Amino acid sequence: MKHDILIADDDEHLREVLDVMFRDSFNIYFSETGQETIEIIKKHNFHFVILDIHLPGKSGIEICREVSVLEIAKQPQIVILSADSNENLVREAYELGVGDYICKPFNVTAFKERMLRFSRDIDKIRELESKDSDIKGIAETVMMQSASYGSGLELIARMNKCHSARTLANELMMYMLNQGFHTAVQLRSKTRLYSYDADVNECSDIEMQIFDLLKSHGRIYHFGKRSIFNDNHVSVLVKNMPLAGTRSYDNLLDLLAKMVPAIDARFIAICEHQALIEAKKSLDGAVTLIGENLESMDKEQREILINIENKVSQSFHQLHLDEEQEAYFVNLIETEITKREATDSLEKVQETLGKCREALNVVEEKQEQPVVEEVKDADVELF
Repeated sequence: MKHDILIADDDEHLREVLDVMFRDSFNIYFSETGQETIEIIKKHNFHFVILDIHLPGKSGIEICREVSVLEIAKQPQIVILSADSNENLVREAYELGVGDYICKPFNVTAFKERMLRFSRDIDKIRELESKDSDIKGIAETVMMQSASYGSGLELIARMNKCHSARTLANELMMYMLNQGFHTAVQLRSKTRLYSYDADVNECSDIEMQIFDLLKSHGRIYHFGKRSIFNDNHVSVLVKNMPLAGTRSYDNLLDLLAKMVPAIDARFIAICEHQALIEAKKSLDGAVTLIGENLESMDKEQREILINIENKVSQSFHQLHLDEEQEAYFVNLIETEITKREATDSLEKVQETLGKCREALNVVEEKQEQPVVEEVKDADVELF
């Protein structure tokens, strides 16, 4: 592909010579005055400009000075072609950033080869600049990922200290808000649903519908400027996703893809902890109830024995110990013992112990899930 060059000279004969010299290698544009030259330069991106130092209306030095303040992308490389070899003029031109200063008259062949070499040098410089820009971009990406990685690990450490669904969701939402992202979080256990919004505390009806519809639509689901990140017990809705294809977008995807399983694992641990607390409360109640009932049963047994003893003593005054009396004695004991009926307290004991078993079964089922492996991955591999 040919590069575009501008030949700015009021000498018609010289323009014709340069046209013949360079037409096979470049796309050539011409200008004859200083004002025309600077206007064309501002409108067009030239590979380089061959510029006469003494143009009508505006000198080559003035043009160089105006070019030097343009945007970098709009600044062409300038080669001065002039019969004026004044030392101060040459020095000023170089100070303004010209690529070369060639005095007239000049050798046509040598000048052509010099310009072709100059063109190749410009290509190499721009190639190096492009590579340098790519390297800087990669370095910036690595630095952003490193920063996200470090802050992500800090967030996981803070989440591991959370002991409720509210504090767990708040840690994530505040972290995301500090990064400039507005989120809503839903946490789901077998018995409860926790939904929070970083902006208005409680989720709106629309957000609740989004969670309900999209919680099973895969790990990551994009719609409009929003994205939802799902796991078994957690969904994170990002309401202002960065533009797709940007480094911010890619970094956020990498971060949340690993962060959400870590949140899910921590929420399971919180549920297990709460289930254990409930089981402990039930067990404490059962133990207290059993103790009270044992005391009551012991008291009843003592009262029965005293009652039997009193009645047996009374019977000695009424009967002699023949067979009939013996039968009466035995029947009396059996009647007093079987007179006791089952109490409601024992039924309460059975009900409480049943609740204990159910609570412990929930903990047991959750412990069977491969939670530890997910937490380990989340702690180590964020990208």
